[in-house]
Amino acid sequence: MNKNTNADESRSCSCPFCDEPICPDPTDGQYSCKNDGKLKIHQVDCIGLYCPVPVMRAKEEIDLLEEGNLMELVADDPASKEDIPRWAKRAGHQLLTMRQDGEEFHYLIQKGH
Repeated sequence: MNKNTNADESRSCSCPFCDEPICPDPTDGQYSCKNDGKLKIHQVDCIGLYCPVPVMRAKEEIDLLEEGNLMELVADDPASKEDIPRWAKRAGHQLLTMRQDGEEFHYLIQKGH
């Protein structure tokens, strides 16, 4: 288990982010950056939208961000489970996490170049 290098050095973390420059902070649900403190995650709500709209919205919204910034897209279209990861890879972005919460799919994407 890796150690999180945020302000609380004693807190250990087993999340998938510890090899990356970000790590979720379990106290407030925010993401902490080992270099910059709290990160802002751009939220994109695609609930009720179906293929190809979530991918189109993802592109439109991530284009507004600077390289390295994060975007969380939430969709309830089952096709997004294949569409969003393919789009992110093809577009040069990194899909950091993909999780399902009930009927909602949450994608955390870091903008590439």
